Amino acid sequence: MTTDTAPTQAPAAAGRWDRDRVRRTGTYAAAVAAGLLVVVLLALSAQRPTAPMDPEGTGPDGARALAEVLRSQGVDVEVVRSIEDLEAARPDAATTVFVGDPTNLGAGASARLAASARLAGRLVLLGVGGEQLQLLGLPLEAFPGGGDELVARCDSDVARTNDVVSQWDTRYTPTEGRAGPGSTACFVVPSPDGPPGEPDPEGDYGSAMVQLDATAAHPAVVVAGLAPAWTNEMVSLDSHAGTAVRALGSTPRLLWYQPSTGDLVAAGPGGQGADGDLSVWPTWTGPAIALLGIAVVLLALTRGRRLGRLVREPLPVVVRAIETTESRGRLYRRSGDRGRAAAVLRSGTHDRLVQRLAVGRGAQPGALVHAVSAATGRPAPEVADILFGPAPPDDLALIHLAQQLTDLEERVRHP
Repeated sequence: MTTDTAPTQAPAAAGRWDRDRVRRTGTYAAAVAAGLLVVVLLALSAQRPTAPMDPEGTGPDGARALAEVLRSQGVDVEVVRSIEDLEAARPDAATTVFVGDPTNLGAGASARLAASARLAGRLVLLGVGGEQLQLLGLPLEAFPGGGDELVARCDSDVARTNDVVSQWDTRYTPTEGRAGPGSTACFVVPSPDGPPGEPDPEGDYGSAMVQLDATAAHPAVVVAGLAPAWTNEMVSLDSHAGTAVRALGSTPRLLWYQPSTGDLVAAGPGGQGADGDLSVWPTWTGPAIALLGIAVVLLALTRGRRLGRLVREPLPVVVRAIETTESRGRLYRRSGDRGRAAAVLRSGTHDRLVQRLAVGRGAQPGALVHAVSAATGRPAPEVADILFGPAPPDDLALIHLAQQLTDLEERVRHP
């Protein structure tokens, strides 16, 4: 230890470090805020990607052109993006309900759509699948299709005999094999076994559009596999625009229902959904999750066992003991912790004296004091004060204590 008592610079250094930390924190916060602002501005300025047949989509797969044409014809086009909004809109006899993209139309939403559209003037479904048709209570089956252009060869308020469509993706067949008296099949698909380009005379291979008359269970329904034909890119070709406008513009109000991702898991009528028959999850989902959780817990227990004894690794740098001792002494002096310094000095002397005098490590302090007193000839109270006394009040007292401890060790070594 040294007797230098120069004033320490610790308070000033600590205050400067605090100011630097606050400055760095403020800089980081400003950078993060600026980054978030840039992201928000880019998101607001970029065009929002839209799903196929979205009435606000201006891309090739969107349907903005069809929506604007309907508005120009005096149709009140109202866009709803959830089954809840569709139910709140309350479709009536002067309303056509249109589902342009059934991708997110889940089981619960399908059942609720059937209930909500029962009193509508017309329900138009574009590209719906077989399960959705079953949930909607419609006697049709759906199959993928596409190929050559189709001629309507029917006479209805949607399709005329000579109408032609060149883009289609789904064909529909009646569930009982033949169309009933309340249905009209248009754009009949040629059979693979028949003459090329000629429609199946029996219509057994299906058609790209089916119209169903209104019943007590559902309103007048138009099921069409003409989604590619009604997009912005294709609506102006052939008879695409005519079939679309006649299908959607028969009433003064059009509810354009574009299901969102939330409708995939929407509950069915009466809250049925997550736990009912209309759940989108299979029945084994719950047991599988429970089994997976048990497996994870067991794996954690097996892998969390003790891996064995500790392995000593060589230090990357060898530091001499005197350097460590001197550095620790400077730290004690800088902090002014004389009590801790004295305790370290006394602890080292205590361990060495116990070893030299063969005093048990678990012995009481009095036994060590008696042994040291007998070996050095110094009075026991003086030895006890040196080894176990109070902390020194100043640096001079600490230096004096270090000298006394060194003297005791020398006397024990050379009595």
